[in-house]
Amino acid sequence: MSKVIRNNKDLGAAIRHARKNKGLRQIDVARKASVRQALVSDLENGLNAAKHDTVLRVLAALDIDLSIVPRRKAGFDPTVY
Repeated sequence: MSKVIRNNKDLGAAIRHARKNKGLRQIDVARKASVRQALVSDLENGLNAAKHDTVLRVLAALDIDLSIVPRRKAGFDPTVY
């Protein structure tokens, strides 16, 4: 799965997609990541500004990595977030 993430909703959709593809429930991911199920739900809904290490633990529980790559499109406008 390769997905461009530019905001919390994109990240949440990617987490939800990965979880469902693995046939896991939110509680399963939460237990593997040592976080609350409500946090996984908030992340999936783009509602949580969780700490980076928490997000990385959730991604690790889903066996996915975060990659940083140069933007393909020029003209970044930081107010569009």
